[in-house]
Amino acid sequence: MVLVLVYLLYFGIYMAGYNMLTDEISQSLYSKTSYLTNTLEEEIRRIQKLQFECINDDIIFYTISAFPILTKSEQVKKLLEMQNRLKILHESSTYIDEVFVCIPGMNRKISSVDGVELVGEKNQEFQNMQEKSLLSPIFYDQGSMYLGATYPNNIVNMDTAQMFTLVIRLSEKELKKELNFLGEYPDSGIKLVDCGGKYELNVGRDINLEGINSTKEQWLQQVTDEKDHQKYTVFKINSAFLNMDLFAYVSNQTVYRNLQIYRNIFFICLLMVMLMMAVYIYSLHVVISHPIKILVKTIERMETGNLGVRIEEKREDEFGYVYIAFNRMAESLQNQMEINYKQKLLTQQAELRHLQSQINPHFLYNSFFTLYRMAKDEDCEGIVEFSSYLSEYYRYITKSARSDTELKTEVEHARRYAQIQAMRFKRRLTVEFEELPEEFEKITVPRLIVHPLLENAFEHGLNNVEKGGVLRVWYERKEEKLYIHVQDNGVGMTAAELETLKESFRQTEETIENGICNIDRRLKIKFGEEYGIEISAEEGRGTVCSLVLPADSDEQGGEYV
Repeated sequence: MVLVLVYLLYFGIYMAGYNMLTDEISQSLYSKTSYLTNTLEEEIRRIQKLQFECINDDIIFYTISAFPILTKSEQVKKLLEMQNRLKILHESSTYIDEVFVCIPGMNRKISSVDGVELVGEKNQEFQNMQEKSLLSPIFYDQGSMYLGATYPNNIVNMDTAQMFTLVIRLSEKELKKELNFLGEYPDSGIKLVDCGGKYELNVGRDINLEGINSTKEQWLQQVTDEKDHQKYTVFKINSAFLNMDLFAYVSNQTVYRNLQIYRNIFFICLLMVMLMMAVYIYSLHVVISHPIKILVKTIERMETGNLGVRIEEKREDEFGYVYIAFNRMAESLQNQMEINYKQKLLTQQAELRHLQSQINPHFLYNSFFTLYRMAKDEDCEGIVEFSSYLSEYYRYITKSARSDTELKTEVEHARRYAQIQAMRFKRRLTVEFEELPEEFEKITVPRLIVHPLLENAFEHGLNNVEKGGVLRVWYERKEEKLYIHVQDNGVGMTAAELETLKESFRQTEETIENGICNIDRRLKIKFGEEYGIEISAEEGRGTVCSLVLPADSDEQGGEYV
């Protein structure tokens, strides 16, 4: 049974290696063929651009137009200038084998290689080239690839005296040299084939690909050659610009030769495994019994409630990893229990403050007194508005404080509180409360985190302001964080007072009397240490207290207890 499993393991590894090697070859062929195709396209485009610049050159136009009226010496001079211009184009790329201009009106061919010659009997041949260049800028003739451009490019009603064709013959030697870039494997080859079947350029081993028909831009498949009956991995990529297919192929026998060596090595190793099997089984029994006993005893101690238990034994084998993982699990469980305890404690403190705010009569008395003044002043609209705010305010705070809520609901509660205070102290201060952006409405937050900041601003920041007080609430997104700023222009704080308050945020005691510190700890436990409350203040110029929350609802931390 063990041998069967070992054999299956080997077969799986062999197939994984086979597939991995196939993928690597495919990726290599794809990368190189793509690079070569892009290089050819870019170079042909560059040559065509230079060709069109040359065809519009003043030297060519002037020579052709004025040739009949020039003297013999001037004609010779102009023809030499045209030849020099063609040589410049010839030398602009190693892909160019020859550049020549066919001018039927002058009965001449001007070449960058052969100079000036009379067309004579070759006139029909050059006319064929002109016709092909009008049909396609890339054409083939007598086994060579050409780039042609005829002026004018419209053969209808053209002036044959002014017509000429600029032809570039591409170098087959340089193309083969470029294609040879792909031939890194023995028994490999490359074919560059025109889609119309008029041209074919082969480098390396030549195999028959005529039976392959595919309209896909690129594909990979296995092909058996009819000559040597070997299988080849063939990759094809199409160039729409050149209207050509580039085939790269390599023999499977060459590619997978090393895998055959590994297969032989495997059988040798299999015999060695059979000889070592008995010794291994006995050693396994001895090695595994002791560490399992240690693990079982430690688990039994943890079942009694001792979460601080750890396995101290150090091992370098698999059980060492198990021991480390067990210790991490125990530590994580212990930390989670502590966090849950702290969360429950903070929740109880928040509930206590919540209950105190419900039974504290001062805010309610002041609100009733404000209603009394409005009634006395016969401000019916103000009474309706104020009583509506007050009822919504108490409806929210009398709900259970155990559950979380959406940020939209929490902000609306804080807004109602701010509107109540604004109506109470409308002669002393104003409230600027921005609308919460829609993208932040669904963020889940602990209850009663915004209202205490406003309450703190009214009681400590604006309490002694007799006129011109301003309380402003606005929102700001910085990267993945949402800042809810509560700013007042009250008395502010000294640097020492501000530092004392910030220091209280850093305390780790479980009992927190300060309501703002309580909110900071609750946010840090729920969302992480990077969130909470930030405060900045300056004596005599007010205070800015900011809630820092995750800006996206899917970035929240664990559920708040």
